Amino acid sequence: MALAKADFYYGALLSQLVNSGFAPAIIERGDTRRIYSLSNDFSDFKVYAKYVAKPASNESESKRWDFSFNPEEVNTILEDTTINMFAFICGVRNFKGSEICFLSKEQLYECFGKYFTSPNRRVTVLLDKKGSRNFTVYGTGLDRRENALKIIRNVNKRLQEFMEVPNLELMLEKK
Repeated sequence: MALAKADFYYGALLSQLVNSGFAPAIIERGDTRRIYSLSNDFSDFKVYAKYVAKPASNESESKRWDFSFNPEEVNTILEDTTINMFAFICGVRNFKGSEICFLSKEQLYECFGKYFTSPNRRVTVLLDKKGSRNFTVYGTGLDRRENALKIIRNVNKRLQEFMEVPNLELMLEKK
């Protein structure tokens, strides 16, 4: 059986999730998107994942990945209220150095824009400088210069932001 390119990108996402303590299960498979159910000791999530194989710009100072959503995908996202996390797999040539950016449902909706007239939507993930701690994320309804989102780049720290994990240091201090 030959592996598809999508298998490498979605496999990288699954590897990151498992290494972060999640137990993933695939709900919907496809080449352009996949939907996973995730659980750990603290939370359950439903993740909508997409990948872009290479950046739209690959300058020495920045990389930009544009994720397009057709009307069917937008409707799926809007209608499925159980999807609460979005994983954007930002690929680079030969896979090494690829990135994953996670957004909440609210952040995705900000990027989409509420009142945009086009049925298609876009989310852009920008990595400004090598070594930057954050992604800059914007889209059809969110301007890059005025109000782009800053999303932490470290996968483990970002996933912790999603979880309802009690602050263990505070718990130990109280004892």
